[in-house]
Amino acid sequence: MKKHKGTLFVISAPSGTGKTTLVNAILSEKGQNEKIEQVVTYTTKKPRNGEINGKSYYFLTKDEFEAKIAQNFFLEWSDVYDNYYGSPRYALDKLTEGISQIAILDRTGAKAVKQIYPPSILIWIETPNIEELAKRLTKRASDSSESIIRRLALAIKEIEAEKVEQLYDYTIINDDFEKAKQALKSILFQRIDAEKTL
Repeated sequence: MKKHKGTLFVISAPSGTGKTTLVNAILSEKGQNEKIEQVVTYTTKKPRNGEINGKSYYFLTKDEFEAKIAQNFFLEWSDVYDNYYGSPRYALDKLTEGISQIAILDRTGAKAVKQIYPPSILIWIETPNIEELAKRLTKRASDSSESIIRRLALAIKEIEAEKVEQLYDYTIINDDFEKAKQALKSILFQRIDAEKTL
């Protein structure tokens, strides 16, 4: 019997768009036979309230992270907001086991993964407008005003970059959470089902 390969999904969105909440909601609702999981990112950032080591992220010191870079441990890595973030190379091994993977990455990371693994499916999520994004970032009250300004500037840069050079296969506007969740769910499971028929 032919073993089906998993699909690698890369989800990107400006900070505060709700990408992690959407992914968590979909994964919490998946059936037992649906083989899909999130790639847990390695980072040097400090944990936020409620973030669990090994589940939300793998938290490392700068020295530990740099040692892993030297070992070629990461599929991709970047230095964002003065912290390292990286996706483990073993995510590709999970695909060969038939387990689809969801990696939440910025545009630079998404581009790097697409070059390394061209079959990956890239999904871009954004808010209806920048004003709404600013409102959400302020509302979550976990960032300083300087950090919010920096995150908004990066969001504008990424949105403009996508208009100039379309990198993503799909775009979802997270205006209504349930609608956005259903749209993302449809993309994920349709692509997984399509892989099974190949």
